[in-house]
Amino acid sequence: MPASRIIYRGRLLWCACAMALGGVAGCAGPFPAILLALVSMGACAAGISLIPKGWKRGLVCACALFALAGLILGHSRHAHWRGREGAAGEVLVRGVIEPGSRGDKSEIVSLFRVVEAVEGGSPREGDLYLLRTGDARGEELSWGDRVEVRGSLYLFGKASGGAGGSLTAKEIRVLGGTGNPMMRAANAYRGALRKAVGGEGPGEAGLIQGMVLGDYRFLEAGDLRALRLSGLVHLCAASGLHVAILAAFLNRLGRWARMPRRLVAILQAPLLATYALAAGLTAPVVRAAAVGAVAALAFLRGRDFDFLPALGAAMMFMVASDPGAAAGVSFQLSFAAALGISVLHRPLESLLAGSRRRGSALLAATLAAQLSVAPLLLYRFGEVSLLAPLGNVLVIPLVAPLMAMAMLSALLGMAGLPAAGILMRGAALCARAVICVAHTVAAPTWASLRLFPLPFVWIALYYPILATAFLSRGSWRRAGRLALAAMLAAALLCGLPWPEGAMGGGDGTGVVFLDVGQGDAALLRSPSGSYVLVDGGRDDGVLASDLRSRGIRYLEAVVASHLEMDHIGGLEGALETCSVGVLIHPEVEEAGRAGERLIALAGEAGIPVRSMRRGDVLSLGELRLEALGPSGDIPDEAPANERSLVLRASAPGFSVLFTGDVEEVGQEFLARQESSLESDILKVPHHGGYAATGAEFFALVDPEVAVISVGEDNPYGHPARATLDALERLGCAVYRTDRRGDILIHVEHGGYRVECQRQDRRP
Repeated sequence: MPASRIIYRGRLLWCACAMALGGVAGCAGPFPAILLALVSMGACAAGISLIPKGWKRGLVCACALFALAGLILGHSRHAHWRGREGAAGEVLVRGVIEPGSRGDKSEIVSLFRVVEAVEGGSPREGDLYLLRTGDARGEELSWGDRVEVRGSLYLFGKASGGAGGSLTAKEIRVLGGTGNPMMRAANAYRGALRKAVGGEGPGEAGLIQGMVLGDYRFLEAGDLRALRLSGLVHLCAASGLHVAILAAFLNRLGRWARMPRRLVAILQAPLLATYALAAGLTAPVVRAAAVGAVAALAFLRGRDFDFLPALGAAMMFMVASDPGAAAGVSFQLSFAAALGISVLHRPLESLLAGSRRRGSALLAATLAAQLSVAPLLLYRFGEVSLLAPLGNVLVIPLVAPLMAMAMLSALLGMAGLPAAGILMRGAALCARAVICVAHTVAAPTWASLRLFPLPFVWIALYYPILATAFLSRGSWRRAGRLALAAMLAAALLCGLPWPEGAMGGGDGTGVVFLDVGQGDAALLRSPSGSYVLVDGGRDDGVLASDLRSRGIRYLEAVVASHLEMDHIGGLEGALETCSVGVLIHPEVEEAGRAGERLIALAGEAGIPVRSMRRGDVLSLGELRLEALGPSGDIPDEAPANERSLVLRASAPGFSVLFTGDVEEVGQEFLARQESSLESDILKVPHHGGYAATGAEFFALVDPEVAVISVGEDNPYGHPARATLDALERLGCAVYRTDRRGDILIHVEHGGYRVECQRQDRRP
């Protein structure tokens, strides 16, 4: 189909895209909003003055007007939260639990919509918060429940994923259930499916809940990684594909029951809406359900159905509901995949094997989706699966029977019929086959391609060239395909992490202290070329992106020096991104919620877990890890920081002391032990915070290089002036991640070579 025809058919979709862009700019703040307003007015003027009369001029002007409409909606959303950032203290509020799954299986997090603020002036009617129930309630709240919550409120200052704050509950009182019959049906369906799947294995149960309910929190970590590397991760959460399968199943059921087609179309809309509620109103499900509703309406009115305008209507509905929705990854991937399949499927099918061959249809659809989402995956995650077309061709035939048996099992379970277990067993067999395919396809080391994050300009150029390559004719098509090949080659040449890039060009022993903000993270390279990660900062996405960009796929060991979020929050990204030999943590009586979650995640992934205390030694080839702390003599009342794992890593000609967050008590115990603390490189304790024993402790270590892992403009005043003065008097070189970024230290003959990501221009 010619590109001009697609542009004409998709007029509503292009207006919706402009509205989505305006919504994102409005939510981002005043400066992007002003810029987009100027661009919109300029586009209107250009459409009127430069473009000849006709539908193209009208389309440009309409897009500009819709962009302004989105801008107004987004700005109103931004203004609602502006100036409200920070801790709001204890509040008492009444509200409703909204559909949606957050958190993970170790922490229940619900979406809470405020209806009335009883105590505290910060909450406002209509606010949406993340409700962390903690120990206030042992079981998950049902969607639609009316509840009263007393707890501590922290406001983000802007809506993140729809929510503008975090409410940690101390007391929860359920006032009543929902009065919405579709919501009640959705809750009953979710409960029945979870009960039916409870007797299956954890891998199968997690995948079925993800595919049918959109709740991937219970998916095993190893299975999730295999699904991601094989390009099948879109199957582990309810998406447009699953809604399409449900709609097709309802149509076939209606034909089997000899129901009039108009009656089937009428019944289909509320059933799809109920399923969307049961799946948590995720962006792909809402998009597909809205398109399905438009299709049913077109049929009832006797009109032809066109997918592109329907997709535009779905996008407008979602942006009107949440102006910032288009900033979400799932929103972008869902619409990109749907649009790509719609416009690229036929050209690719003809290119592959001719339109008469049925076998090429599934492969063409898979390639169309992959070509459409690949730039977004590379931009967001720095990784794309090379074997995704093969994995999808093998797995998609299993999805329909899996969903049909799982859904029927839940419905029969709601009715109390015994056949529910038999159907769920069949669904579990299909799920096991999907997981086996995912692990097999993900097994080769080249199964996925990792690139450094591509610039946004590359993505902006990619899509017009992709359209030209497949939708134009003659010389334009040839030129488009040449340009597309050139862009992909440039992305490979400029984005591939070459083997020596992990340590900034050095081949031998070394350590890089990663700039992860207010937290610790360091990557050790042994003489044999193996890697050990010590801590991971707070953000798993930041750490995972860093490891991917360095081309690291296997970590000999992952060390958690201190079981708090600024040290282990990012380690989940390492466990999901890389294969790991062993997870090491300090020997403590209570690991805390974050520590228990990390250890459980390692167990699910089949990673051995080992605790270390003073005197323990672990040898990894030529790299020796010796634990100097924690000591069992530290008083019970001492803060958790004092029980950090203090680790000295040494190799020929190299030693570095990792100190976690030890403060006065821990430093005194280290100073009294028989083992020498002397090390060439010191990771300064507790982000350079003040400790009365700091100067004496630094003198015992006597480092040549001291590194402070600290976040820029952090609210704690780190590093302390006294710490910097003590290190300066010692005469060692001091480097800070907040000023220098990543700090790479290479071992060379007779000393060290230090490379920094950026220069420190501050006094």
